Amino acid sequence: MNLLALAVFATMDEAALDALKHAAAVCDPRYECGGVVRHVPGGYEASALFSSKKPFGVDLGEFYAPDVVADFHTHICSIHNKPFADFFSPADAYANQGLHTVGYMLSLCDWNIRRYDPAQDDRDDEEVDFTSGRIIYLTCGHIVGWVPPLPWYGGELQPVVMRRASHPSALKLSVTCEGGACAPLAVPRGVP
Repeated sequence: MNLLALAVFATMDEAALDALKHAAAVCDPRYECGGVVRHVPGGYEASALFSSKKPFGVDLGEFYAPDVVADFHTHICSIHNKPFADFFSPADAYANQGLHTVGYMLSLCDWNIRRYDPAQDDRDDEEVDFTSGRIIYLTCGHIVGWVPPLPWYGGELQPVVMRRASHPSALKLSVTCEGGACAPLAVPRGVP
């Protein structure tokens, strides 16, 4: 499914930033989503978006070709990865280094877009120490853009129990949420 209208941009950065802003708006935030940037006549073009349908990792291998100069993807924000969502994973950094491409990543925790260019940026430049004594190294890259957080994302849905006047013994669940994405969540199934 093509989730991105293809356009030609003057720079690789512009193509990747536009694609990640589009990904933030249309991709399911529970799964990583991404694509590649190709060098085309007249500039740079981002591929269609691809979702992994997995919380961690998106395989962009089928998109790679000789004209690919960069890849881009989102990092979800959950309790399981929140301390690491703002970094390129070792797999991200190794792929970009091995393929000689630039990587772009949008963290859905801080909404910053980061760029990692293995020709210019250090890999494994952030030490993470665990209380167990284990140490890992992650890649920071550098911030090149920002996406405004979506109004429904990042806030927990707060259930509120209310009694309906017409049926005093029945309960209705209301959800505190804003925006069009919350409309289906506002009333549970089976409740008129």
